[in-house]
Amino acid sequence: MRSVGATQPFSPIAHLASREPSLQALPFLQQMSPRTLARDFLERATSAYASWPKALLETELDRVELASTVQRELFADDPQGWASYAAYVRQKVSWFGLELDKTAHASTPVNDRGDENGATAQSSTMRTGWPWKPAE
Repeated sequence: MRSVGATQPFSPIAHLASREPSLQALPFLQQMSPRTLARDFLERATSAYASWPKALLETELDRVELASTVQRELFADDPQGWASYAAYVRQKVSWFGLELDKTAHASTPVNDRGDENGATAQSSTMRTGWPWKPAE
């Protein structure tokens, strides 16, 4: 099955998301800039998530880099879209993008904090689920 973006590449992604039932489960798409066309969104999303598989296998999870690739590729000129997307992801991953609120486009990696209190995971064997959290 072809994606909506592939069949209507020159339509704004926000417009498609408001009309297509399959995209309505992703409310942040409806809040994206009206200048973001479906074809551009598809290309930028591919670029935004290309590094994730490797990054998620690292012993130390670089939370800032994971979020900043998405912000940079998909929401560079759309702070409202980024805020909506980050809030959506935080429903499942509470730390997503929080460091970007504190440091605009941080260039130094942040070590993985295993829990909300800042405890550091001591080894990769302690990984349980996604994102990596220490075993209790």
